[in-house]
Amino acid sequence: MIPSSPADLAVLAEGVEFEYPPPRPISALKGVTLSVPAGQFTAIVGQNGSGKTSLARCISGYLRPTRGSLRVAGKEVWRLRPTQRATHVGYVFQNPDHQLFRERVWDDVAFGLQNLGTASDEIQEAVEQALRRLELWDKRELHPFQLSRGDRQRLAIAAIIVMRPRLLIVDEPTTGQDMARSREIMDLLTRLNRDEGTTILTITHVMELVAEYARWVIVMHDGRVLLEGPPRQVFARAEELRITAISPPPVARLGLTLGLDSLPITVPEARDAILRRLSR
Repeated sequence: MIPSSPADLAVLAEGVEFEYPPPRPISALKGVTLSVPAGQFTAIVGQNGSGKTSLARCISGYLRPTRGSLRVAGKEVWRLRPTQRATHVGYVFQNPDHQLFRERVWDDVAFGLQNLGTASDEIQEAVEQALRRLELWDKRELHPFQLSRGDRQRLAIAAIIVMRPRLLIVDEPTTGQDMARSREIMDLLTRLNRDEGTTILTITHVMELVAEYARWVIVMHDGRVLLEGPPRQVFARAEELRITAISPPPVARLGLTLGLDSLPITVPEARDAILRRLSR
C-alpha cells in the first residue's frame, strides 16, 4: 500500500536484498518491496528465519542492504550519521541485554539524549517521564542487570522512546512479559502512535496482539513478503499462512470454521457475530 505522495511514507523499500557475509553467507532478504505510511501501526510476522529481524535492522540502518533501495522519511537511512538517525528511527532489540550497558537504570535512559547534546534540565524531565511511563521510576538507581527480563525489556524501550524518534521499531516487545504486561506495552506503543504520531513497526509472534493493535500486517516468508494487508484480510487467508507456521488467533479460526460473514479477530467481534447468526 503506497500513499500518493512519497512524503507520506515512513519507509519505502524497493527490491531490497541482504546477504550475511562469509564464512556462512545467508541470503536473508530476497527482493523485498513494501511501504509503511507515516503514522501507521504495522506488525511484521513470520516464522523464525523468515527475514523479519534482518528487514527491521536494514530499516533501522544497523544493516546496509546488499542491493535495492531503502528509505526512511525519504532518506537512505544507512547514510545518516548516528545522531541524525536517532531522531528518524529508533530500534529496540529482541534481546534487551544487547543495548543495556550503563551502571544505573537512569544512566541507560539518559545516554542517548546526552549524546545528542540535550540540555541537562531537559534530560532530567525526559528521563523521568520515560521511566514513569514504563513503571521503572522506583528502580532508577538499580543496575540494569538487577532487573527481571521483563523489566529490562521495558528499560530498553524507555532508552529509545526518550529520544522521540519518528519511527519506532520494536523487535518482540512482549518477550518475558505475561499477557497483562504485554498489553501494557502495546498500549504504550498505541499511545505513542495515536498521541505523538510515532510510526510503529513491531515484530511479534503473538497473533492475538497483532489482531488487537496493528492496523497493517506484513507477513514474511523465506526472505520475501508473502502477504500484507489489514489484520482481518490477512487472517482470512489461513491456507496461505499455513506455510509460514502462523496460525490466526483462535477467534479468527472459529470464524473461519463457522463461515461467519465478517471474520472476527477479537473476542467481542466473535461474540457479536455468533449472536447475529443465532438471531436469524
